Amino acid sequence: MAEISAVRARTVLARAFTDDPLMVWFFPDPDVRPHACAALFGLFAEHYLTEGRVDVLHRPDPVGVAMWRWPAPAPDDAADAGPDELPSMGGLMTALMGPERALEVGTAMGSLTAHRPAEPHAYLHLLGVDPGSWHRGGGGELLERGLTATREAGLVACLDTMNPANVPFYEGHGFAVRAETQLAPDGPTTWSMATG
Repeated sequence: MAEISAVRARTVLARAFTDDPLMVWFFPDPDVRPHACAALFGLFAEHYLTEGRVDVLHRPDPVGVAMWRWPAPAPDDAADAGPDELPSMGGLMTALMGPERALEVGTAMGSLTAHRPAEPHAYLHLLGVDPGSWHRGGGGELLERGLTATREAGLVACLDTMNPANVPFYEGHGFAVRAETQLAPDGPTTWSMATG
């Protein structure tokens, strides 16, 4: 794993996901969307850079990021959570969307956990490559780094994608669709995928 700053990670991810169906559903205004995405992904980057697995693609500067959530340690091994820090995910989404819309989106996203494997697994939360570096094999390279780590750890890998173009990409790397669901009446279709 290589190092990347939260600022660079959020910028790469915002550029990669600006036209993603989930982000379009979250933030319909195209002028606001890149900034809202950067704020959202910045919070994820801060979290994963301290508590997850982050793989970085360099060309030579960082142009791609994959962020994985690993199984939580046993309660005896868990570190003290420390003081609450702002913004919280719910607080940020409420600030960006308003309370009613944030509740709708949060409820829809929360429903996806039912499609994840019951056994310990690694969850690929985000994989994005800056559009200027697309179609050069970088996404597959990033994905394979994480998949190698999951195999070495004896874990199933899983993810959710809302972009139909991503489904064959992930299938080509050993994932299979476990469920296909509509997030909300006006929301995107989600493909829940896993290895093994």
